[in-house]
Amino acid sequence: MQRFPLVVPVCLVVASLSAQETAKPPVGFSRSSADALAKYERIVLDTPSLSNAKKWLEALTEVPHVAGTPAEKKVADYVRDRMVEFGLSVETVKYDVFLNHPKLVSLTMTAPSRQELALMEDTYPQDTAASYRGQFPAFHGYGASGVASGQVIYVNYGAPADHERLKTMGLSVEGKIALVRYGGAFRGLKVKEAEERGAIGVLIYSDPADDGYMRGDVYPDGPMRPASAIQRGSVQYLSIQPGDPSTPGGVPSIDGAPRITRDQMKNVPKIPSLPIAHREAEKLLRQLGGPRVPDGWQGGLPFSYHVGPGGAAVEMKVEMDEGLKPIYNVMATIPGTTDQVLVVGNHRDAWTPGAIDPNSGTAAMLEVARSFGVALKAGWKPKRTIILGSWDAEEYGLVGSTEWVEANAAMLSQKAVAYLNLDSAVSGPDFSASGVPSLRDVMREVARLVPDPRKGGSVGALWEGRAKAAWAQSAPVTLGGPDREFDLQLGRLGSGSDYTAFLDFLGVPATDMGFGGSSGVYHSVYDNFRWMSLFGDPDFVYHQAAAQLMGLLTMRIASADVAPLRFSGYARALREDLDEIRTDVTKRARIAVGAPFLPDFTPMVTALSDLERAGVAADAAADRVAASGDAAAAARISDTLIQVERAFLHPQGLPGRPWFKHQLIGPGLTTGYAPWPYPALREAVEKKDMAMFGAEATRVVAAIAAGTARLRQAAAVTAGR
Repeated sequence: MQRFPLVVPVCLVVASLSAQETAKPPVGFSRSSADALAKYERIVLDTPSLSNAKKWLEALTEVPHVAGTPAEKKVADYVRDRMVEFGLSVETVKYDVFLNHPKLVSLTMTAPSRQELALMEDTYPQDTAASYRGQFPAFHGYGASGVASGQVIYVNYGAPADHERLKTMGLSVEGKIALVRYGGAFRGLKVKEAEERGAIGVLIYSDPADDGYMRGDVYPDGPMRPASAIQRGSVQYLSIQPGDPSTPGGVPSIDGAPRITRDQMKNVPKIPSLPIAHREAEKLLRQLGGPRVPDGWQGGLPFSYHVGPGGAAVEMKVEMDEGLKPIYNVMATIPGTTDQVLVVGNHRDAWTPGAIDPNSGTAAMLEVARSFGVALKAGWKPKRTIILGSWDAEEYGLVGSTEWVEANAAMLSQKAVAYLNLDSAVSGPDFSASGVPSLRDVMREVARLVPDPRKGGSVGALWEGRAKAAWAQSAPVTLGGPDREFDLQLGRLGSGSDYTAFLDFLGVPATDMGFGGSSGVYHSVYDNFRWMSLFGDPDFVYHQAAAQLMGLLTMRIASADVAPLRFSGYARALREDLDEIRTDVTKRARIAVGAPFLPDFTPMVTALSDLERAGVAADAAADRVAASGDAAAAARISDTLIQVERAFLHPQGLPGRPWFKHQLIGPGLTTGYAPWPYPALREAVEKKDMAMFGAEATRVVAAIAAGTARLRQAAAVTAGR
């Protein structure tokens, strides 16, 4: 493959920035402000280096660094020291939070013969970095202590529909140990579903059909999951509430905070669970009797799967060291000239060495911070204060970021313009971004200025091209039909990373982004520096691109005359989300037995039309104010624009999960990671509950109307008044 010399991206960027002198100013800027910022944007785009990104990542992934351990504190200190070297003002914020680490874990097959099953991965002579030192045996974050012994029963992905299918076969998990595979829903919800149906324990494995040899060559010879790899992770019920489970309800884990005990916690399991490799799962699956699995349940192992029970039994022993343990957020601050705030974050803790998740993002963030240090020395002064957050304990349940947001909720609600997230920033060459629709325009502008280091053209052009190709090949999902013109949208945000508390709890506009590729080493010891150096980003060019993109995006938002939130396309995105629910309802009605569930969507459609008109007017006003150079008007309209997303919140939150305040987006109740637009409406559809749908539709209409009112306020702002 052709490798572009390092000077090529710099030349391309300079040419692109120079072209702005005659083009329309960037969103939120006057012509003069954009011209004044251009030299600092060049610094941010020229400064990130391949060698530094590689150096940072190698140091960060030297050993596994699980939250609450001395190894993770060492990594926190490393990040702090680098940011101080870059000239930033840095503070380490400590929280004492409820965490667990394994004291004793074992898994024994007791029938048809007795055999110990492995809870550690294989080592390879090629992996000379010895990055497995200090690795805990496999366990689940917030997994329960306990001993369970019984027959094994296979339940596919462990989703509610899988359990219902099992029920039609005259079987259930009651009194048994459920064996389920990863995929389809967040792992914690698999344990929750099994527990509620009477299981005494849960084993979760990664099937090779999903991320193993059926997807490509496996590590150490390829990027996919080998037979001994174990996917660790948290089993907190993330879609109920993230953060420290000992301080629920939006209470931060600060000194003197009221706490509850493990037995009182509503968002963690009460039965033991363990993650295992597919090599160990195979030993159980081969022995299972009972009927053959239903359609869609067969995995990639080379034999016919059976459901059980019978044939295989296990004993699992889980003893956890759990209680309050210290975590550390490293916070760097760049003061702005106004009182608005922009937060940029990446979590630092990892279950394993964490080369992809999360430290590709940490390495990129360090290069962003270094670039800002250079720009500050050159005279750059952002309008908005920038806070760079290196979060701890994300892997347990977004703990570090959630506790910080809860502790700073009043300030953020009043002043925060946006939150920009980097998690697994690099695992390949393909860029994608998710976020609220109001950040789409500025994200697209920035992505078009960053050159793709391998493929030619800009990151943005390639991103849009892939998105359009996928759109063209897929069946239309909206009621607009196949003739609707392509319109690039950011993906929706669920609950998989540190943007969650900002968006879902406080209504702060948020984004997440990264460069993806083929990877099967998620949360295993093989997510290490060697994997990244061979398969993910061998020359670290996409780490550089991630730093360039995040640096430029941050600088644009922090320096714009008017907060670069744009709403003309927001209603269109919300309408497409609503159309998906309407289409789903129609499909369900076609196969319904008895009276179909057909709720009325008209009030929401009308509300979205009002929102769209108000968004167009507000965007026009924002452009006029930005062009005028009137600082007072810019402050007034910016203060109004940042409150639009907050208008979509309801103080009582979603049904049964009051911590999640946002009415228009949230994590799926039964999916966890994956987003549910209009989450309460979606839940009502799943339950076929017409009364619930009507009540929640009223809330949704009120939220949209509140956003419309804020946009009309923004549209009324005029320069010179």
